[in-house]
Amino acid sequence: MILEILVFLVFISLLFYTVTYPYNFKLNRKLKRVLNFSQVEKIIDTKSKYLDFSHKELSDEFTIEEKYLETKYATEKMRVLIVKPKGVLETPLCLVLLHGIRDKAEDWIYKAKLRENYLSLKKRGKVKDIIFILPDSGYNGESWYTNFYNDKSHQYEEFFSKDLTSFIEQEYPNSKKGIGGFSMGGYGALKIGLKNLESYDVIASFSGAISLIRMSINRRVMRIFRYLYVPKFLFNDVNKAHFMKVFSPWGYKILKNDPYSIIKKTNPERYKGKKFYLSVGSEDKKPYLMFQQWLDVVGRAKKYGLDFKGKIYENEYHTWEYISKDIYNFLVFFTEETKRRK
Repeated sequence: MILEILVFLVFISLLFYTVTYPYNFKLNRKLKRVLNFSQVEKIIDTKSKYLDFSHKELSDEFTIEEKYLETKYATEKMRVLIVKPKGVLETPLCLVLLHGIRDKAEDWIYKAKLRENYLSLKKRGKVKDIIFILPDSGYNGESWYTNFYNDKSHQYEEFFSKDLTSFIEQEYPNSKKGIGGFSMGGYGALKIGLKNLESYDVIASFSGAISLIRMSINRRVMRIFRYLYVPKFLFNDVNKAHFMKVFSPWGYKILKNDPYSIIKKTNPERYKGKKFYLSVGSEDKKPYLMFQQWLDVVGRAKKYGLDFKGKIYENEYHTWEYISKDIYNFLVFFTEETKRRK
């Protein structure tokens, strides 16, 4: 009898999954609706806007400092790069940038062309002084900026929410702060930002895994499995074992770490005075459905009254090259929005 019930539940779940699968016609319908939002902009010309600088010019304009922060929340010292423009005269802005899975902090410098973008904007008078805080995620680039399920020795969300924030506030008191990230880093930035709204003025995701339940399984199926063990075969990600090690195989625990779900559960009053930036490439659809995740979260941000700017870049994919174009626009956005929040 019990076996028959279990078989029936699995059958119903699979049927529900098939019926609610995000087919292209559903995706196009949702995209059309989102493009009508006043907060959303479609970028057709996606060429790079930064100028070329020699290695000497960049070295003359910036210092790069490497630090290792001790923490009780992990078994490793946490590595952080600090990129600082030379000749900072006033209280600078501080921007934390989180990298993607199996990437590293240096990728913001050499792949995202952070210095070139910033210096180009500085010469054009479009940005203020910004100190860039570039941490490694920990766990060989696979921490997901998250407290591992049932593992007290790998509590990475605690480090980023507490230790790193305290370090920045001690080093740069009175600075307005932002946090953003690419891919896994976009997930980490949005989740940490949403859970610590008092710590950041601007929160950004660049092609981030921000609707976590869609990346793992169909989000409507998750409603069935909310209080159940989620079978491994329902996960899309090739890194199934690691995903379940970090987040657990239990539906309600995954939902607790899902930015899409956190937006709904947060008191809307806490969003006042905070600005969000959500971007994605139009072709960033497989294998992790980042475009679909962006659609989910932009729709929910609109519904729950977040003050946000959404950007969709035509013909861009899940690459650092795309980020090297988007970061130019974000640095302008970050400067302008922090000016408004005095």
